[in-house]
Amino acid sequence: MAAYEDVVPIAQDDGPNPVVPIAYPAEYARLMGFFRAFLASGERSPRVLDLTADLLEHNAAHYTVWHVRRQCLFALADGGDATVLGDEMAYSSDVASGNPKNYQIWYHRRALVEKLGGAYARPELTFIQDMLVGDAKNYHAWSHRLWVLTTYGDWDGELAFVESLHDDDVYNNSAWNHRYSVVALSGAVDAAVCRREVDYALARVPGAEENESSWVFATAFAKRDAGAAAALVAFCEDAKRDGGWGASCGCLHAALVDLYGRDDATKPQAAACARALASELDVTRAKFWTHKAEALTA
Repeated sequence: MAAYEDVVPIAQDDGPNPVVPIAYPAEYARLMGFFRAFLASGERSPRVLDLTADLLEHNAAHYTVWHVRRQCLFALADGGDATVLGDEMAYSSDVASGNPKNYQIWYHRRALVEKLGGAYARPELTFIQDMLVGDAKNYHAWSHRLWVLTTYGDWDGELAFVESLHDDDVYNNSAWNHRYSVVALSGAVDAAVCRREVDYALARVPGAEENESSWVFATAFAKRDAGAAAALVAFCEDAKRDGGWGASCGCLHAALVDLYGRDDATKPQAAACARALASELDVTRAKFWTHKAEALTA
């Protein structure tokens, strides 16, 4: 490789008696020899940047290669190259499309957005949204999205975005978790907000009565406000009445254990719900619910 004619590669040192030496592909091993030499010399240049791209084609999860790539990019940007970081956003988008759950790529993009500044927040949210189309439960994408939102405060349209995901899949627990974080972090969580979010969750119960995510979400906001709690309890009791669907809904009874269990006056109702879960509605966790019922009546 002509670009590296002046570089003496450093071979991997596995020690004198390696137990299980890894059989690296020959080209990858050759490139890593040059990479170790650049690590030793501290050179951070366009040719080192090119080398990292070649290595990432072999192993897109190589943390040290990504780290050195960032060092090269930032050195070039600080040296006056105005386009290198924008080009890198496009490059990392291409890599991410084939490696959507590669943590190193998401961390790399975070570092790039930090360097580029708030003007890149909205484009980054669009990129993440596109990635979630392929996998709406990609933890790394969701974590990165929340970081962008909290760092740059661009919350506009976020609740509508989550709602569209729930319209597609009400069981998307990642979207439920994200909505809770957005509401909790983007402004004051007053009584009106708590009631709105409880109503939002309950509107998505029909047809998905045993969707634990929506019940946990509703209960979390009900615990923040007495009015929202009363609305959730009323919904549950109405669903149970006269042998309605709520009478056999484990998630509904679990919510009532939480809500009734917070007040001494209603702990007997909470214990009754816990016993129903132990005996019939959630027998897999019978020991837990039995213990809960005993604690509520102690």
